[in-house]
Amino acid sequence: MPDSHPPIRAVFFDIDGTLVSHHTKSVPETTLYALSLLKSAGVKAVIATGRHMQEIDFLPVAGLAFDAYITLNGQLCYDGRKEIFFANPIVDTQEILRYFRAGEVPFMLAQQSGKYISFINDDVRRVMREISSPLPELRSYSGGDIYQAVAFLPEEDEGPLRERVRNVSFTRWNACGIDMGPEGGSKLTGIVKYLEKEGISREETMAFGDGDNDREMLSFAGVGVAMGNAPDFVRRDADYVTADIDEDGVLLALRHFGVV
Repeated sequence: MPDSHPPIRAVFFDIDGTLVSHHTKSVPETTLYALSLLKSAGVKAVIATGRHMQEIDFLPVAGLAFDAYITLNGQLCYDGRKEIFFANPIVDTQEILRYFRAGEVPFMLAQQSGKYISFINDDVRRVMREISSPLPELRSYSGGDIYQAVAFLPEEDEGPLRERVRNVSFTRWNACGIDMGPEGGSKLTGIVKYLEKEGISREETMAFGDGDNDREMLSFAGVGVAMGNAPDFVRRDADYVTADIDEDGVLLALRHFGVV
């Protein structure tokens, strides 16, 4: 890192494909070592994920201590004690609830208490298996804030959904899964709130990711790092491309920039 660049005070990590390997379903040993080095150096390590806090408890990162958790693509954010410091629900939920109740496609809703779904089919089972997540609870909506909705349908069938559901942000994260969140909301929304709370500047941050929903934070961070397993369209938004997650990508990038 150039001498003129301020020291890194906070590093934001995506989970899937960044901290947790799709191949081994675990956190690489070198990544665990890198996280311990960050802690020793007094650098804050923060999760930034599209997942719900309850899902994190089922993943290999569950036993690790982070300084904050930016969840549901930035719309529910927790400090290191897992107390909420920012919440940003979807304002216009009328069409989302119509889809949820119609039973046309599997529709999952995320509230603070957890995620639940309208019905489960083979697409849902396959996708949840791919991301090492338990099947969501079958439940009806009974009121309260909605922070994220997920439709399980292929890209070629999403046209009517995009036409009907307005005032939300869409992010496709799987060939058969698309997220809907508050309009203009992203991981970056929660990251900015965290930096304001901690008094950390944009230039003092580093971010690691490999997916479409990581692109904004990679562009925003003082140093944006795309994993070697990231597709080209994600790499283009990063300052640096490191090695694959299974080839010590996190540790190598932190060492390359002199953070650890």
